[in-house]
Amino acid sequence: MPEHHPYRRALLTLPPDTAEGGEDQSSGLGPELARAATRFGRTLGEAGLLHVTGAWVPAGLPPTPDRPYTELGHPIGTESPLLALASLVGEVISFADWHAGARVQNLYPLRGEASRQNASNAVYLEMHTETAFRPNTPDALVLLCLRADERVGTLACDLLDVWAELDPGTRRALAEPAFAFRLPDGTVTEPKPVASRWRGRLRFNYAEALCAVGEEYERPLRTLREGIADRTVTINLRTGDLLLIDNTHLVHGRTAYQPRYDGTDRWLQRCLIRAAA
Repeated sequence: MPEHHPYRRALLTLPPDTAEGGEDQSSGLGPELARAATRFGRTLGEAGLLHVTGAWVPAGLPPTPDRPYTELGHPIGTESPLLALASLVGEVISFADWHAGARVQNLYPLRGEASRQNASNAVYLEMHTETAFRPNTPDALVLLCLRADERVGTLACDLLDVWAELDPGTRRALAEPAFAFRLPDGTVTEPKPVASRWRGRLRFNYAEALCAVGEEYERPLRTLREGIADRTVTINLRTGDLLLIDNTHLVHGRTAYQPRYDGTDRWLQRCLIRAAA
């Protein structure tokens, strides 16, 4: 992923004492992370991906749950600093039909979701912008790795770099309302453009499950998919890693893996963010 912009892909390593698990570490972000989050929010639309290492995670983390977190609801201790971080980027949002409206969402594998397309599955999680085409789609998201699994890769691709290599005809086609999701009954959702404008910048809504509505749009969609495959990078998150993702121009996903379902599986927390007015 070429770094044409200083914040398109950046790495920030926090001081070692940030992640040691002291009781007072959960109450503050530290000036370096706060500045980086604020800057990220101000550059949304071209902010890219910020990978932070060394964030605070409590030493006494309980086993990874085996049922939806909405049935548990016990705070871990990372919720307040994660919300504070997300609030420096923009406004934290949630959806009533997602994780019971929780602003901090806990993501880990669940047996009943293993083969479905969501963050609790075990199969390949397809590349996507978060909640593509949904009203009030978030402009950014933050992921915090509470418990790592070295077998799992988080995938990311900058669509601005893919777009730069597309020919004008393909770009025009992707900006047409000609892409939709196919429903089980064979019908499709309302066709919409993959590429649009947002605050004077390009914005993308994308999911691998999209289909082209019209044969003339099949090649442009296939070309975009091939460009994403060529430029996707893999990030192996470690405990205490944070990812800030600009959802207006990055797609992300995850490699397939075999969860153990024994309390040691990967566990992430997520916040969805709307850009400040």
